[in-house]
Amino acid sequence: MTDSFPVGRKRRTCVEPVDVLLDSENPLITIVIPARNEAEDIAATLETCLAIDYEPKEVIVVDDSSDETPQIVASYADRGVRLIHREVNRNGCCGARNLGMQSALGEIVVLLNSDARPQPDFLRRIVPHYRQGADCLVVQSLVLNRDTPWGQYLYARGRCKRRTSPHWSEGFSCRGQAAAAVNYIPGDFPLPFCRDNLLSQVMVQAGFTKHADLSIVMEHRVPDTASKFWRNRAWRGTIAPLYKYYFGQMPVPLVLMSESVKAFRTVLLDLLLLPLLFRGTRYARYAARGWRDLPTLVAVGLVHDLAVSAGNLKGVARLVHAEGFWRRRCA
Repeated sequence: MTDSFPVGRKRRTCVEPVDVLLDSENPLITIVIPARNEAEDIAATLETCLAIDYEPKEVIVVDDSSDETPQIVASYADRGVRLIHREVNRNGCCGARNLGMQSALGEIVVLLNSDARPQPDFLRRIVPHYRQGADCLVVQSLVLNRDTPWGQYLYARGRCKRRTSPHWSEGFSCRGQAAAAVNYIPGDFPLPFCRDNLLSQVMVQAGFTKHADLSIVMEHRVPDTASKFWRNRAWRGTIAPLYKYYFGQMPVPLVLMSESVKAFRTVLLDLLLLPLLFRGTRYARYAARGWRDLPTLVAVGLVHDLAVSAGNLKGVARLVHAEGFWRRRCA
């Protein structure tokens, strides 16, 4: 398998063409980090970003936190880190990413989460793709804290689900002009939610070129306690019904029915244990102790499915409330 390749076909589009050539041998690269209550991780992320052996670069943190995150970021101002404060958490992390991209000075923009840990050579390794005409680039995501049951499960899950050309990865990057040409990440909706992969999807649909290089690794941390894992998976579960409604144009009653059936079916099948065992045997190939970790993988898988199902139903409830579906039905 080739690790580096363009994907997607050029299509007719109303988007204005932009220059695909970099302006310099070492173009300015902007790293954008959205942060909301990330006091636990943000300092380590900034340290690894500043340790990247590439110049010129700039680091922007877009913050709307209620904890000590902005104070921590502000302490890095003398090292060139820019802090942009959002008064209102509008459109979730995608809104923060868009604000960061709009403020970026770099020809290339890298989007990082606050738990990412880039390698020192990360920026040097992505630049050749843009010299070859890439408009956006996905790399290989790798869970860093695999020494916990939750991290091990997400690591194994990611390895099993890995595709040759994903739409998104930790450390996704793009040319700033290309992102601006498609008006950045879609996300101006009544309910704030974010699908990271939307940017590369709309760029490819508009005729821009996507590259994938799975030899470039972006390490990142994942929730390492049961409560953090549950909140993270439940939050991800809320996205599915909103995506179906706002992007799939699915009517609210159909979203309600499909998500309810999906949640009920998931829980029912998990009670039979067969799907959990099947999934666990696949994930065990990537576990630290192999088959001996199967019981742990099954248990964490059950928590995962319950959290996602709860998130699905919560997302439906938010959608029904926001759209006033029942009020209109009773009017």
